[in-house]
Amino acid sequence: MNNKITLLVGSILLAMTTLTVTQAMAETMAETIKKRAGAIAEVKGFLNDSDPNIRVAALDSMLKSDDTAMREMAYSMGLNSADDTLRSITLRNKFNNLKVLNIKFKLPEGANEKVQSKFAEFGGGVVLNIEKYDEKNGQFKFKSNSYGGRDGNISGLMLQFEGKYCNGNLIFNEESIYSGEVTCKEISFPATLNII
Repeated sequence: MNNKITLLVGSILLAMTTLTVTQAMAETMAETIKKRAGAIAEVKGFLNDSDPNIRVAALDSMLKSDDTAMREMAYSMGLNSADDTLRSITLRNKFNNLKVLNIKFKLPEGANEKVQSKFAEFGGGVVLNIEKYDEKNGQFKFKSNSYGGRDGNISGLMLQFEGKYCNGNLIFNEESIYSGEVTCKEISFPATLNII
């Protein structure tokens, strides 16, 4: 009987200790979360500062951060910003993480047989496999599914590339998608690229 009482008392004490430790951990975590939320709010405030230099410095710091949440927030806010400078900086940084650009063509209404044939030949788009990218000057080298690759460039909101058979000029639009035109073997197609 004494063993049962001792076991019961021990179980109750263990449960109370576990509850106390869990409660202390939850309180510590809550404090940490509140501090982190305050720091994030402060940094986000810099992105809306009236001084463009502070906005650029804040965005650059966030994009270069080792903190995943901070970087992802910077990408989201930078790409959707009304400030083209912030959008351009964010795009240059985003390309550090991109390995493949899947550019999709749109077949124009009433396209003749020659245009339809080229559309089919290129599978309705082109895939650029980025081999090398230099953030400082925005230049990249790629290989393509369209019979070879060459060079490309990110300049401001513009993306330009020139391959063996295809070249394109796309601009990052208000919907946060690149859109423009790609020409393959002298046939031009409206094209889009989503990098988000």
